[in-house]
Amino acid sequence: MSNVIHRTDEPSLTFGHDESSVTELSIVGLHLTVYGLKEIEKSDRPLAVLVAAHGRTNSQKNMITFSHGILGKVNSKDDRERKRDLIIVTLDQRNHGGRITDRKANLSYDENPRHLIDMAAKVSGGAQDVQLIIDFLAAYLFPLGQKTIDEWIITGISLGGHVAWRLLREEPRIKIGIPIIGLPFESFPKYMRPRAEAMGIPFVPPTYPPSLIPFLEDDVDHHKYKGKKILTIHGGHDKLVPLDKGQADIDAVLKVVNESGGKGEIWVDENTGHAVSKEMVEKTAEWVWEYGLRK
Repeated sequence: MSNVIHRTDEPSLTFGHDESSVTELSIVGLHLTVYGLKEIEKSDRPLAVLVAAHGRTNSQKNMITFSHGILGKVNSKDDRERKRDLIIVTLDQRNHGGRITDRKANLSYDENPRHLIDMAAKVSGGAQDVQLIIDFLAAYLFPLGQKTIDEWIITGISLGGHVAWRLLREEPRIKIGIPIIGLPFESFPKYMRPRAEAMGIPFVPPTYPPSLIPFLEDDVDHHKYKGKKILTIHGGHDKLVPLDKGQADIDAVLKVVNESGGKGEIWVDENTGHAVSKEMVEKTAEWVWEYGLRK
């Protein structure tokens, strides 16, 4: 379990589309990769930004084919129906890729007794990194005001899916999200407990420090999700982050979403475990197009 790999870099995920342009950018040391920027330079449409967050033990390099595939799908749509252009931004999660300082901190309970603490910190820190991007990306890319970013969309895989869920709850500027094989932050103890107990590790201090209980278990204001467009994607055979550990929380969220003029759906790929399939990428692209780009 500690060496889990979330494959998002299979060549098939591009669906045979040409690769989009790639632009490197650093926001005060936070290294970003921007996909599709050159293609929209001459367009006068406003811009949507999809931030795509990778999974645990991966890096933003594992999001290359995922990003090209999403852009290929949405850019093949009829421009007459397009309200916004799209770029995709990836980054290394905390303690991943070029930011890694402690490899043990990315492992599970059997090799890292602080797994719960480290995971909670990575989810919280990952959300903060995306908020920094929202605050400053336009200033770095368009210092003369050449483009207007008027829609922020989040997607992410596994750890990145958890980050996506946290942002959908805590960041009002993100109104569209597609978490993939991830669960809401309010579900965190519900899937971290069985992971520990399966290894014979009691879910008590120091594994679960008392100081984190209010942070992880306080009552959630589900009205923060009102009006949002959320597609949550899961693998039917996912044993690491099983849907059933977050089902009740997701149902509560989507009830508020759908009753407040938003749109919320659960989609399960019954042929997939804790991994990313072509069908998942297709569903993500369709959601981005329908709610983020289409007139």
